[in-house]
Amino acid sequence: MTTRSFSRRFLAPFAALAFALLVGRITDQTTGQPLEGLRVSAVGPTHSSVRTDADGRYVLRNLHPGRYTIVVRGKGVPTVRAGITVSDRTLKKNFVVCNVALDYSCANPPQRR
Repeated sequence: MTTRSFSRRFLAPFAALAFALLVGRITDQTTGQPLEGLRVSAVGPTHSSVRTDADGRYVLRNLHPGRYTIVVRGKGVPTVRAGITVSDRTLKKNFVVCNVALDYSCANPPQRR
């Protein structure tokens, strides 16, 4: 069997498997500054987790298409959750979060009645 026929026969079905990227940036709601070191996780058909870089950016790779819950958490930041649907392309999702070190009001948000 030649390399070409092997590729066609055995690898071609895998070409149909689509993976997506989720990219974004996380900034502080008070200052607009990027937040470094926050954990961004995708929970769904696949699980992936990364930390934001110095510019508040993150990239979650190799996500299978489907419904995900994105969770953002870190020291001094209340946990944020968002539902998204991922297809076979790059999706952008930015977050603006409250940093307790800069805005004490988000440490104890008002109670809903």
